[in-house]
Amino acid sequence: MKIRPLPEIDLARIAPLPTDQKRRALEQLRVGHPPYSYAPVRNSLSDLLNVQAALVGSLPRTPWDKIVETIRRKSRSDEEQVANLRVAEGLFDYAEENRVFGRRHEISPLQLGVGTKVVFWHPVVLTIAKRPLVPFFDPRRAKSLTVQGRRFVFSMMHERIRAADPDFAEVALAVVQFALSDKGPRVPTIFTDESIALFSFDELDQMVRETYELWREVCEERAAEVRRRAGGRADGFI
Repeated sequence: MKIRPLPEIDLARIAPLPTDQKRRALEQLRVGHPPYSYAPVRNSLSDLLNVQAALVGSLPRTPWDKIVETIRRKSRSDEEQVANLRVAEGLFDYAEENRVFGRRHEISPLQLGVGTKVVFWHPVVLTIAKRPLVPFFDPRRAKSLTVQGRRFVFSMMHERIRAADPDFAEVALAVVQFALSDKGPRVPTIFTDESIALFSFDELDQMVRETYELWREVCEERAAEVRRRAGGRADGFI
């Protein structure tokens, strides 16, 4: 049975959990469906953060009105549009106030032993307060990254970015989350890996292996239940 990959944020928040809690979280994930996606704002991150292509000189910042137009066009519902615009406005204002800019930098996925490839970063190097930083964005309001989830993300970032490339040994790693305000722009909060005890690669690999083993079991059990119900209705027994 082919199973769908877990979204990075869900993998990060679930993988560090004890086995019993991990299974319960995966069971909830299997039957739940998010009300909307943050894909529109994710696709606009380069414009929001004033990210330039590596081989191109400095270009003018993308106007806010143009970003709004793009997000509205890519949103699939009014609810999705509002949610994405609130995150985008908070990030745009922060980037403008702090003179954030960046360069695009491709970072290949991290390969784990289960044949799983993960990407816990946006392919840019930002400069914030004169410090180079590689970010990961978590715009969710619910089921967002916990403290342990952020630790998991930082550990993945460290293994792929700093441990793999000495040129990036001093770069800061950041998880960007957003205020849970009910109205107006959602203000970003930047968490860095400073003073965080990171997981080793072997610990990460084991957590991901177990998570996907349980995820496969949960998906197979769910599929079997659906087949039983369909068969039962057809036979008149359920």
